[in-house]
Amino acid sequence: MVRKGKAPPKREITRRRLARWQRERRRRRIIITLGVLIILTVMAVIVYGFYTTSIAPPRRLLSTVNGTSITAGEYRDALRLYPYSGSAEAPLLMLEENELVRQGAEEFIAQGAPADELSVSDDEIDERIKDMLFPEEEEIDEELYQQMLSNIGLTEEDFRGFIEASLLSEKLDQHLRAQVPEVGVPVTQVHVQAILVATEEEANDVKARLEGGEDFAALAAELSLDEASKENGGDLGWLPRGIMSEEFDEVAFSIEIGEVSQSFSTAEGYYIIKVLEEEERALDEDVRGQLEANAFYYWLEEQREEKVERNPNLDLDAIYRWALGQIS
Repeated sequence: MVRKGKAPPKREITRRRLARWQRERRRRRIIITLGVLIILTVMAVIVYGFYTTSIAPPRRLLSTVNGTSITAGEYRDALRLYPYSGSAEAPLLMLEENELVRQGAEEFIAQGAPADELSVSDDEIDERIKDMLFPEEEEIDEELYQQMLSNIGLTEEDFRGFIEASLLSEKLDQHLRAQVPEVGVPVTQVHVQAILVATEEEANDVKARLEGGEDFAALAAELSLDEASKENGGDLGWLPRGIMSEEFDEVAFSIEIGEVSQSFSTAEGYYIIKVLEEEERALDEDVRGQLEANAFYYWLEEQREEKVERNPNLDLDAIYRWALGQIS
């Protein structure tokens, strides 16, 4: 008879062994979980870095013009055309102006202005491109034109968009000039004396001296930075709206006759003014010429004040550096 070997004794799982096994299992789970978390974190950092450097910046909101967004990507493309503008502000101002002009043209057309006077055709764009890039040629050299676009990194659609905006600005300028009243037409004008100084502190000193009884004309002759009027006691003559800045007009056409204004800030400096007279007066040729020259700028500043809203968290210098890096 074959003798059967004894079966090995069963190993009983003791509580101590069970506890040790459960601890090892938990430790392995923790190690695996930590490893997965580390991998996910590294991937998140890579994805976030790619998003923040390649995807997010072009979509970043810089400003809105009556609800229309202007993004960092559009800013970058504007900088491609003007890489040596020397100012972080210049490309954004241009984009805002282009959008204000586009909206303004639509509004004037809606009000009855001839559409052909405030719109730009493809032929006009083609003609301007030829005149800019190939002035000696009868037509655009398509191969050189495409090479130029490739060199600056713009699509033809974007480049033509900038040309269209430039042409539309010119047409709107002509439209606004035509709105200026003709020579001889009576318009409200004010006769103004003004003292122009560089700082608010200086303006406050002038105001204090005037309130102390000193003569306006004498102080203008002594202190005003406006060389053209200081010798005449600060007399600027008769002014309709649109000759001086919007800030100046707002004060000059609101204070009482004979009243001396508080100091107010303009691009030129700080003014204190006194209105001597106000009446309806016929426009002369020189004043009408000044109004024509100022019409577009005056309208643009008024529209900018009303419609443009900058992103309150905008770091334009950082966007400028990013954009330069993108186009270099």
